[in-house]
Amino acid sequence: MMETYNVLESEDIPQVAMDAMNDVHREELAIVNQLNTAILANKPANITLLCEDWLAHTEAHFSKENGMMEKYNFPAYHCHHAEHVEALQGLRDIINAWNEDEDLEGLTVYVQITWPKWYIDHISTMDVVTSAFIKQSI
Repeated sequence: MMETYNVLESEDIPQVAMDAMNDVHREELAIVNQLNTAILANKPANITLLCEDWLAHTEAHFSKENGMMEKYNFPAYHCHHAEHVEALQGLRDIINAWNEDEDLEGLTVYVQITWPKWYIDHISTMDVVTSAFIKQSI
């Protein structure tokens, strides 16, 4: 059994008004923490699989959130959606770099520094406001 090395703990993630969103945030964190463990153990096959899982989860996460914002006419949809587009492109870029030349250093910096900071910032700003708006609209 590999020792795990978490980039964030569940309690580090700000809670939002909708339980379903909190669940998705915890699921994504679990994937990223597994990926960080694989990175530190230098397990390229595991890293590749976990990157695929992470990308698929993030695409589904953002798509569902974007759909909810559209359905309930969230006023700041364009701003929130734009953050999703930018973050998804950044994730695709870092995973493509990994797939092309196994850029472990770039992936490590993204997983351990870039993503956790963005994730906490995004949830504590965009998702907190969005979830409160949608919850009161349902």
